[in-house]
Amino acid sequence: MAEQHWREVEGLVLPQPVALHPALELVNTYSGWDGTHTSDYLVSYDHLAVLAGVLDLLPAIDVRRLRRAARRQPEAATNALERACTVRAVIRRAVLDPADPEATSELTVATRSAATTVQLLPGTPARWWVPGIAPDDLDRPADAFAWAAADLVTRPDVTRVRTCPGRGCGWVFLDTSGRRRWCSMQWCGNRAKVRAHAARSRTPRPSGFG
Repeated sequence: MAEQHWREVEGLVLPQPVALHPALELVNTYSGWDGTHTSDYLVSYDHLAVLAGVLDLLPAIDVRRLRRAARRQPEAATNALERACTVRAVIRRAVLDPADPEATSELTVATRSAATTVQLLPGTPARWWVPGIAPDDLDRPADAFAWAAADLVTRPDVTRVRTCPGRGCGWVFLDTSGRRRWCSMQWCGNRAKVRAHAARSRTPRPSGFG
């Protein structure tokens, strides 16, 4: 049985991680970037905060705190979610074309609130951390994703970002092998094979002579 393209985390439906980078996983909360069969996993602030947690951009204790704050401030949570969706589109444009000055300028704007608090945590390797202005700063998930994307576009790995050509998909991922085409061979890859086989079966065979 083929694996589902979604998973359940703390009772919330989120996409399976296939991108190999947290900023790209945010992009993949939306599908149908070509305008067909669109769907969106970011249906609530809870989904956004939990996603940032499972991708190790926020600690679990902060995710719980943010979710409580979102329940106390529903209007602010809606605004933070809308901003995250905007950041998501900005990230996609920037990672697919980091030479585009408009895309990188928009990503710069998206990272400004994170820049006042971002820290470099020691480790092998070290990594960036976006603690936020306050513990219940509802923009923290979007800030963390934006900063992760800004880090990616400055690295050689950004040249390995690919877009899944599957119909109604458009998910992005790091092609570390140099041979990857699909977000998942089990989903878009197999569907494309089935459609190609069906198209060949419908093609009439040339009649013989004589």
